[in-house]
Amino acid sequence: MPVPATEAEVLIVGGGPVGLTARALLERRGVSTVLVEKHATLSPFPRSRLVNVRTIEIFRSLGLAEPVAAGAFAPEYGRVRFRDTLRADDFATAAMIGINAPIPESPVIGVVTSQDRLEPVLLAAAHAPVRFGVELTGLTEDADGVTAVLLDRRQGTESRLRARYVLAADGANSTARDCEDTATAD
Repeated sequence: MPVPATEAEVLIVGGGPVGLTARALLERRGVSTVLVEKHATLSPFPRSRLVNVRTIEIFRSLGLAEPVAAGAFAPEYGRVRFRDTLRADDFATAAMIGINAPIPESPVIGVVTSQDRLEPVLLAAAHAPVRFGVELTGLTEDADGVTAVLLDRRQGTESRLRARYVLAADGANSTARDCEDTATAD
């Protein structure tokens, strides 16, 4: 079993699409990262349906546009439907912009896919360490960076990781942002 890294230029907190994409982008630029995700695995749920044109442009720069599109749903699933009730007929419908046809500002087309299809592609796009089941529980900032306190939820062990920067990609109820508030309040 590899020994967990104790240092990185960037600690990424959150292993969803944003954190995984940041990991791939930073690795391509030679920046050392460690990503921690409090959940034990990638999301098994089909959340978040649209990958917009700008995001596909970013994926294209990483060589991921084709694999993401290969796992996408047909464009007709990229429609917004308006109904009075769930069983009623549509009284209006509109295609999501950039799904059915290109827009003048970009050479790519967005896709309709879900998080459970997208995340495996993003995970495979980089080799930087990913620590599933590891949660950020504390963060101390100084002039040279941060020291993160990490809890391995499976083993119940605590470790520390030193990083120059922290990227909070852990969503609306961000532990990283909560820790940052206490780190800067001292």
